[in-house]
Amino acid sequence: MPRAVRLLTMDTVGYSKWGGGLEEVPGGHQGRWGQRLLFLGLVLVVATVLWALILSILVSKASIERGALLGHQDLLRTNASEQTAALGALNREVRACNSCCLGTQALLQRARTELGEAQAKLIQQESALKELSDRVTQSLAKAGRDREDIRSELFRALEAIRLGNSSCEECPASWLPFQGSCYLFSVERATWEESQRQCAGAGAHLVIVGDLEEQGFLSRNTRGRGYWLGLRAVRRARKIQGYQWVDGVPLSFR
Repeated sequence: MPRAVRLLTMDTVGYSKWGGGLEEVPGGHQGRWGQRLLFLGLVLVVATVLWALILSILVSKASIERGALLGHQDLLRTNASEQTAALGALNREVRACNSCCLGTQALLQRARTELGEAQAKLIQQESALKELSDRVTQSLAKAGRDREDIRSELFRALEAIRLGNSSCEECPASWLPFQGSCYLFSVERATWEESQRQCAGAGAHLVIVGDLEEQGFLSRNTRGRGYWLGLRAVRRARKIQGYQWVDGVPLSFR
């Protein structure tokens, strides 16, 4: 059985040769343009939705950040108000402290003035007390010297009465008179005990220095030679505790 032969021919109505190639010429296939427009519309809708979504996110984020900034601003305002109040309280405390310090300085200055006056009075009182103490010491020393002088004169008078001598009588030969007493400057050498015995045998005693005048008289007549004084040591337990004159009066440095 013979086969049927079909001839296929290309519709070249919609194409034209231009520049050595085929180019689609508008005017055919309107459905394709509708699909393209639909696709573009969908893309536009999707872009719009995405843009709206992004814009919503940005607006939400900006709103959150704005709320945070407003909250932070309110916190800063609250802190500023608290700091202002604290600064005001601190200023009041500083003014109170300054006032208190001024009062304290005034009191301190007054106390210093009173202390200076008290010190000046104390110095005056100490000076007056020292002067009084010096006068009392001088008076006591003078009284002690007078007492010892009186005791020495009394001892001499008693010795003269005991020996039957009178202070108005002339001194024996080689004896020197001075203030109613007689003094012998012996040239013989002897111990203290021997000298005291010799004086007692002559109705006298070793010299007792009563005052500076008598000391000057003795110094002028000793002429640098050594002589015994009527002074003896007071011992206790073989230790010297002090010195006293032969009339029993303790030695005092006047």
